[in-house]
Amino acid sequence: MKVVAAILACLAALTSCSGEPEPPPLAEAARTLVSDGDAVVSSLKDRVTGLTQERADGPDRISACGTDMQRRSYVAKASFVDATKENPSSLVGILKGELFSRGYHDEIVDNLDLREDKTSVAVLVNPEAGLTYILFTRLDSAPNVVIVGKTECYPRGG
Repeated sequence: MKVVAAILACLAALTSCSGEPEPPPLAEAARTLVSDGDAVVSSLKDRVTGLTQERADGPDRISACGTDMQRRSYVAKASFVDATKENPSSLVGILKGELFSRGYHDEIVDNLDLREDKTSVAVLVNPEAGLTYILFTRLDSAPNVVIVGKTECYPRGG
């Protein structure tokens, strides 16, 4: 009987330590989302005009995602000061660098299908924080830069 109890205790310990890390509470994830988004936006402020931000810490940035689930989001949009001096792929690379320094990595390894001369898209995730950012730049229409960040889905009230 002691052997069975010991085996069960070991199995319980092993299963509790395996798998994906637990996401942080929604409030903490939202704070990180805002901090990361603000850092990305600050890296391009001198290149854009008409910047608008909808930050995850605002009450209007809660959205439903499934039954009894919610997420927070961060949205920033802007237009280039001088589009003739911009390269969408280069700018997305700069924005990705800021997110890489904050623990994100590419979700789409080969994004060649998402990129062309006048448009560039990148999707980055931070699995430990449960956050995703989509970076989108384009030359041909305003806003030229769109940054969208989202937490993963949490139970309502979580």
